[in-house]
Amino acid sequence: MSDNPITGMREQQKRRKRINRMKAALLWIIVLWMVGTMAACVVLGVRVFSLHKKIDKIYNYLTSSSGNAAMMYLDNMSLKEESLDTEAPIIYDMNKQELIDEETVQKVYLTFDDGPSENTEQILDILKKYKVKATFFVVGRTDEHSLKMYKRIIDEGHTLGLHSYSHKYASIYKSLKSFKKDLKKLSDLVYETTGVRAKYMRFPGGSSNQVSDISMKKFIELVTKEGYIYFDWNVVSGDATNIQYTPDELRENVISGVAKHQNSVVLMHDAPNKTSTVEALPKMIEELQAQEYQLLPIDENTKVVQHVSVEDVVND
Repeated sequence: MSDNPITGMREQQKRRKRINRMKAALLWIIVLWMVGTMAACVVLGVRVFSLHKKIDKIYNYLTSSSGNAAMMYLDNMSLKEESLDTEAPIIYDMNKQELIDEETVQKVYLTFDDGPSENTEQILDILKKYKVKATFFVVGRTDEHSLKMYKRIIDEGHTLGLHSYSHKYASIYKSLKSFKKDLKKLSDLVYETTGVRAKYMRFPGGSSNQVSDISMKKFIELVTKEGYIYFDWNVVSGDATNIQYTPDELRENVISGVAKHQNSVVLMHDAPNKTSTVEALPKMIEELQAQEYQLLPIDENTKVVQHVSVEDVVND
């Protein structure tokens, strides 16, 4: 019985030591967790800073006078479908300077792809306000509003061109047959709605795109035999790239781009999500008019702008 108090004290001391060891271990875990978290935050901060610097460099390059070719590349790479071609993508150099005759008015052709949508109506209102004619390369839609927009484009003196009915690259460019079927479906829809048979078209992704494993020259031969004249572009607003430009930046991209060409075909979009394009348009037109550019719709007098020239294909 006399040993019990001593034994009890020893047990208490052991418990205290175990508790102290557990407290110490827990404290070290907390300290290590805090240090690890702080280190991770520092590393993340450095990476974010580095990413911001890279983004700034890309932005500065794209908005510089030498960045138009790269912007064209980004515009093509924004296609939802991945390229099926293993070759390097073709980059059309829009930075090639033209000999500009100072006594001749520089011509600008504003073009809008991927409509009609609610934005098409707003764009038409703006064009009407400034007495400007433009060109719309449309896709296939059969809702009442879209049919109304097809007709309004024609009725108000703009040029309506074909883009594609489905705008699904994988199916359109699957074969020459599927491409022809899609284009005819859109042509018939436009004709039935407006009474006008469209003769101008724009390839989804442009004539230099690398979506299909079939050479684009084959598609060019097809549309040429069907009697179409295809137009690409030599100025981009940037509204189809992965960079979210502000309306002012879109405007500046166009203004700086058209200064390089005697005849500028400007690529913009009137798809449902292109509200920044709508917001950019009024000031863009005002500035172009102030600089005495002639704003025109594409017609038989327009000098063709083609990334892959039809002459090169025919003479190949």
